[in-house]
Amino acid sequence: MSAFGHVTATAHRRPSSTALLVGLPLLAALLGAMLALAFGGNAGEAPGRASAAPAAGTVSAGDLRLTLPDGWTPARTGPDVPGFEGAPKAFAHSWNADVVIALLPAARRSLLPAQLDTAKSPASARPRVARAGALSAYHYVRAPKGQRVLDVVVVPTTQGIATIACSSAVLAPYECDLALDTLRLARGSFLALNADAAFLVRLPAVAATLDAQRVRLRARLARTSLPDAAARAAAGLAGAYAAAGRALRPLAAPRGEAAATVRLLDRLRDRYGALAGALRAPDRDAFAAAARAIARDESRLAARLEGWQRVLALPGSGRAG
Repeated sequence: MSAFGHVTATAHRRPSSTALLVGLPLLAALLGAMLALAFGGNAGEAPGRASAAPAAGTVSAGDLRLTLPDGWTPARTGPDVPGFEGAPKAFAHSWNADVVIALLPAARRSLLPAQLDTAKSPASARPRVARAGALSAYHYVRAPKGQRVLDVVVVPTTQGIATIACSSAVLAPYECDLALDTLRLARGSFLALNADAAFLVRLPAVAATLDAQRVRLRARLARTSLPDAAARAAAGLAGAYAAAGRALRPLAAPRGEAAATVRLLDRLRDRYGALAGALRAPDRDAFAAAARAIARDESRLAARLEGWQRVLALPGSGRAG
């Protein structure tokens, strides 16, 4: 074993590096709990409700359920709305509109699909807040396409963005809101409508991908005493954190806990990049400094994710079943 390989192995054994480089990551349990909260339904729900079939007069799109308001009828097809491509959809007719509902990925802080988040002026981009009981949504009106007006109602959920689009020949802004009264989820829950909503919708899936990569690459880093192989594993970890940061950055408000979480992901990207550089050099002092910095920032990230886990667990406006 080379002198630097001995330093690497020693660093693996040091208490400050154990959580970082050896065994299951510190965050795995936190991320597992977060995913259970986000995708497994509310803790107080009866076991059978998550798989309940849609009731008569109900249309479904993935885990989204809409019991049709009075005067609405189901439809086999509906309008082609930009951003709905590839998602499970359901269609209906209201009194004045053709309606499509879908669960979409979080793409913008506005909660709109990217293709609809195109308003140029702040006034036209600003949504109205629609409410039905404890459930709140953003309601956007988009420029007419031809002779039709598009109303889009969006609600954050742990399963994605519940999106209702109503295409009509005349402006009927409150008609689309009627769907909120009977909107339900087969699994998961609705989230509070605030600046962190899109971030929270996306966070569990991003965290799950990051954790899977971390488990694999950390195991590789712990097993090898070859600096080049260890450097490749560290560079892979840097790339995993970079990808997580890229995915969440557009969804984080400029200030606050979400932005701080993204900054931590970026910092860990840089820390692992420094670790890879130290392994290639080889530079024992730089390696030790990078390992200590990673351990500190991993602990900080664990604390932030634990905080997000508590937010996801809050009894909120969710309705399931």
